[in-house]
Amino acid sequence: MSCLPYLIFKVAWLSGSTIGITSAEGAATMNDPRHLVGNYLTVAMDLLAIGLAVVLPRPISHRLPAWLVLVPAWGATGLLAPIVLGLPVGLLVQLVTGTDVPVGSGDGLAGWVFVIIYGGFGVLGCCLAVLVLLHAMDRWGHIFTSGPRPPRPAVSAICAVPLLGYGLALLIWAIAGPEAGGPAGFESPAQRTVLAVTGLLVAIGYATPLARGFVARHPRWAVGATWAGCSVATLSGPTFVALSHDGVVRIPLLIAAVVSAVAGLLYSIALLRVTSSRPL
Repeated sequence: MSCLPYLIFKVAWLSGSTIGITSAEGAATMNDPRHLVGNYLTVAMDLLAIGLAVVLPRPISHRLPAWLVLVPAWGATGLLAPIVLGLPVGLLVQLVTGTDVPVGSGDGLAGWVFVIIYGGFGVLGCCLAVLVLLHAMDRWGHIFTSGPRPPRPAVSAICAVPLLGYGLALLIWAIAGPEAGGPAGFESPAQRTVLAVTGLLVAIGYATPLARGFVARHPRWAVGATWAGCSVATLSGPTFVALSHDGVVRIPLLIAAVVSAVAGLLYSIALLRVTSSRPL
């Protein structure tokens, strides 16, 4: 049910409706090629998330190839974790500070649209997290018993600078704003908090497998932190590029997005290979 508002809005906009759009500029923007492609793509992704939520609780999910479960779940985590963890905190910060910059300002959409859509994202993210975790613990319990293992030192060294550098850049952009080269349009405290939380997730995803004491004491938490951080490291950069207001992509963000995506994917694959002591 949490996916329905998002689907309704997207289908309506693709059909030419102006529901939730507050200006003629916003209506024109919604019909430009970038937004049309994005709307079709996000509808497909939402339908995939619905399919994943429907299949995971059923016995048939254990007969599916591992990649058919892990790839969509990994992608959903990378896209939704910053929203689920960052947006509630950001909205609280914005409420406490009394800042009147609305979330999503400048996009030509009413504030209530963001409340409905991102509220649905939050519910969807929480539901998928529970379903994926229960499925993974039942199907691959040995990984949750031992925790993630660090990749080869060479891989850790190669990925250290791009991943930790990207995490630091996100924290700087959260403080300094878009003028420092970050995502265009991320101006409100809520949006900047999402940037900060994203940076922390990236750093945690990289560092957790290397913290052997923590992994030994809390293997399940370590698996979750590594999974979330690595997926966010890989997908958040391209997502910020795609969401940049008016399609304005600054060079620092573009470089960080490409480098972090490559490093995040490399680190994720290396971790998966060494952590899986037996076939998935």
